Amino acid sequence: MKTVIKAEIVAHSINEQGDELISVLATFPRIILAEVNMHRMLSKNTSSSRAIPFNKMVETIKEDPFIPIAWQEDHKGMQGTKYLDPVFAKQAEQEWLIARDYALSIAGQMNSSTHVTKQLANRLLEPFMWTTMLITGPKSGWDNFFHLRCPSYTFHTEESEKDFIFRSKKDVILFSQSSIDSK
Repeated sequence: MKTVIKAEIVAHSINEQGDELISVLATFPRIILAEVNMHRMLSKNTSSSRAIPFNKMVETIKEDPFIPIAWQEDHKGMQGTKYLDPVFAKQAEQEWLIARDYALSIAGQMNSSTHVTKQLANRLLEPFMWTTMLITGPKSGWDNFFHLRCPSYTFHTEESEKDFIFRSKKDVILFSQSSIDSK
């Protein structure tokens, strides 16, 4: 079975004052761990790449590596709007797997020939790892987390008195382009 991004509420309690405490078990690519850890209103505990035996980590990454599901074109700023053509996306995926194989090879050499600890050898493999995290926090912490990660964008046209609400900047751009094209 291939690992997928997922989140499951494993505990949800409400005290007598109405305060909610929610725990989520989340699985996601390790490369976004730093972004998740930025949220201080939530308490987190993550599986450790230092604790997993080296050979087990190698086998996991060979069998079930993290591979991006979409390949965005190079862009300025934090949010891009264009994705690679399918031909280039396939090439990017092949190059990603070549990088994985190279990282596995070098980490394996370090572990076997120089006897570098798994704590360091496993670090070379992190871009290709999945991680699981237990995240617990009050409802206000979760509200803040989703507000920062799921902004809404308002688009107003002069022709309509109605505001259009979108969940991504990409959707606003596509909508505005289709509005212009339909004129």
